Amino acid sequence: MKKILLLVACFLLLSSCVAEHMVVSERQPEIVSQPDMATLVIIRDTWLGTAIVFWNYLDGKLIGETQGNTYFITSVPPGPHYVVIATENTRAAHLDFQAGKKYFLRQGVSMGMWRARTSGFSPLDPQEAAEAIKKCKYLEYNAKKGGEDMDPQLYRQAIDEYLADLKQNPQDYKAMLEYKGY
Repeated sequence: MKKILLLVACFLLLSSCVAEHMVVSERQPEIVSQPDMATLVIIRDTWLGTAIVFWNYLDGKLIGETQGNTYFITSVPPGPHYVVIATENTRAAHLDFQAGKKYFLRQGVSMGMWRARTSGFSPLDPQEAAEAIKKCKYLEYNAKKGGEDMDPQLYRQAIDEYLADLKQNPQDYKAMLEYKGY
């Protein structure tokens, strides 16, 4: 019985270690602005928790997955949006995306109880992002595999936690609140 439980636990652990909705691309695209959309680049440039997948959502819709030393690019309609990371915990950021601008967000990673956790996003300028990307693999979203959007209850909880923490610790969010993209 112990062997079966151990096998099941190993399977569950390993199944959360594959970014199944992303494809590693051999090309690293030029990050360009689009006149009618914002460009969001999410970068996870650390080896800590490298095999653990972090799911990334825009207003609760899956936009990509990251693992250690990876990044992806997605287009965002202009306007205010919540960007959420989900792993053992969740973290959110609220940005007012402007058409024609690029936004570079680094994911913070820390040790967790069962899997790597996130400490949230931090903004980067284009030079910092270029340096971070040098050691990362570019991932593209695989639309054929699709992906599940965030559970509405978990999304609401992530936003509520963000708003409560923002109210209690506004200084911790100063850089993100002042970030206007490039």
